[in-house]
This record gives sequence, C-alpha cells and structure tokens, in this order.
Amino acid sequence: MHYWPSWPKIKSYKKLLCLLCVILVLTASGCLSVKTTKSTATLLKTFGRLPANSLIQKINDLTEVSSIKGNASLKLTDLRLSEQGKIEPYRPADALVVLQRPEQIRLVIRVPIIKQNIADMTSDGDKFRIAVYYPDEYRRFLLGTNKRDYSEQVEKMSGTEVKQDPRKAQQKQQISSIARIRPQHITEAILIKPIKADDSNLQYFISDLTREELDNVVGQTPKRVLRSYQVLYLLEKLSNGQLHLLKQFWFDRTQASLPLAHIQIFNQDGAVVSEVSYKKYKTVGKTAFPQTIEVIRSMDNYTLELNFENTQENTDIEKSVFFLENKENLPEKNLDAS
Repeated sequence: MHYWPSWPKIKSYKKLLCLLCVILVLTASGCLSVKTTKSTATLLKTFGRLPANSLIQKINDLTEVSSIKGNASLKLTDLRLSEQGKIEPYRPADALVVLQRPEQIRLVIRVPIIKQNIADMTSDGDKFRIAVYYPDEYRRFLLGTNKRDYSEQVEKMSGTEVKQDPRKAQQKQQISSIARIRPQHITEAILIKPIKADDSNLQYFISDLTREELDNVVGQTPKRVLRSYQVLYLLEKLSNGQLHLLKQFWFDRTQASLPLAHIQIFNQDGAVVSEVSYKKYKTVGKTAFPQTIEVIRSMDNYTLELNFENTQENTDIEKSVFFLENKENLPEKNLDAS
C-alpha cells in the first residue's frame, strides 16, 4: 500500500511568511549551501561462468527431489490495483504443502495459531479442486481445468452485499485472490521439469546479463547493487519453423555455486505469465533445493510467497492425499459447466 504523507498544519500564515523570508534571504546571500549527492549502485563480485550443458545439468539435478511435504508461511498479495500504484498484501497464513512429481499437489491454507482452515486445494496436473472454508458466507467447492481461464467467474462468486460492508469487501478480495491461485502455478515453480537437451524441437543459448537491484539485508539499510547473471534461454521450434521462447533461467554469478535465482515463463504470444524467485537453498542429497519461493502472476493479479519450514523430501506419500473430497458438503460449483 502507498500512503501520501500528510502535510504539517501551519496555523498562522504569518509564521509561514516568516519562514519563506528567512529561506529567501539565506539563499540570496549564499549562506544556505545545499549539496546533493547521487549514490551509484555497487557492482557485486562475480564468480566464473559455466557452459550451457552445465547449467542444464543444474536444472535437471533438481529432479532428484521427487516429493516434498512440510509446513510453510504463505504470503498472498493482490495486484489488481497495481497500475494505480497500490497493492493489497494480506496477513501471512500458515500452509501445509505436499508435492509429488510430476505435477501432484495438496495445499492447505490455515489461519495462524488457531489453525482454522481457510482453503484446501489439490491438482493432478490436469484438473484442480478447491474448497473455500472461510469466511462462512463464501464457503464453496470449486472444480475446474488447469489450463482454462475462470477470472470472470471467480470475480462474480461473492454476493453484491459486500459493497455495503468494507470488511466483507476485503474478505471478498482475499477469497477471490485465493480462488485465482491455480495449484499448477505452484507445481511448475517448485517441481521444475527437466530439460531434454537431445530433443530436436528444443533449442537453447546462454548470455550474460547485469541488472540493478535493491539488496535487502536484515539489520542494514537497503542498498542499490549491480548483480550479474548467466541466463539460459529455452526455445521451442514450432511446426511452421518459427521459434517460441519457453523459459529463461537466471543463475546468480555473485554466488560461488551459481544457484538458480529466477525463472520466467512465457506464453504463446511471448508475454511473461509467471516469474519465480528462489532463495535460501537447502542441501538435499547431491543437489540443493530452495526453501523460499516467490511466484508472481501479473496476469492473474497476485503474488504468492512460500517460506518452507521442517520439510521432508523423497518420502512415500499416499495417493489419497492428492484427491480432495467435499466431505463438508459445501455448495459445489463446476467451473467448466458454467
């Protein structure tokens, strides 16, 4: 949220006039000297580059993690008013996350401390099921297909009475944001698919890029830095001979291990549909796996950040975990039937 600062209230115009006169006199006499300095971004130290096949191998090594389950802190931000310079971050929630390759997921979102379920969702990679439990007036059970767009239907889910009640209006927005989350948005970000370098329909190349960022370190003032990356571009050769950009993988050269820091995913029109950032890597077997994952879905008007805690990798998970049943007999809505 952006807030305009409130101007100090000057009760007397006489005081304001005196203040202006003092400034003018000092400026004219040269007694007031204002020195402005413009800070420049610091270029961070870089480590050696890697060839394309080594970067591809780093991505494929992530597939050694076949399953994940654990608790996480979930932060959801509504971006619908971002063009007006406003965003709507919601209070962090607790989450129980279970994932299994290739694309299975179970995500339970809960109110912290009291552990009341807000929503529960599953996906098998093709279909999804979402149960919304809280608040009571928006309880429902949604079914749909991952690749379809239901944005208009989601916006109409809640009643018009929220216009009369600001509290309900915010609840409506939050539930709308939760309903816009597709489980596959999370699986494609965490369960990254391997790259088949020998596929004749895939082409790739690498380049070096440097971009200015704001470096936030806990307990320190944020500073501007220039961070260097190696970027792997993955393209698909279409039947008409044209090339379609699928993904960009950004590897951080300011760290010795060159970890995967970002992924950008593109649609058929070449627009970015998903941006994913990775931080706080944890060693799992012979590879490293991120514990903080942020997904930015600008077209879906939300961002989602997961901070994992107490994760277990490569454990056996029962198939029933990934099938969500409507045990509470919530009002059911098949979005494909609408």
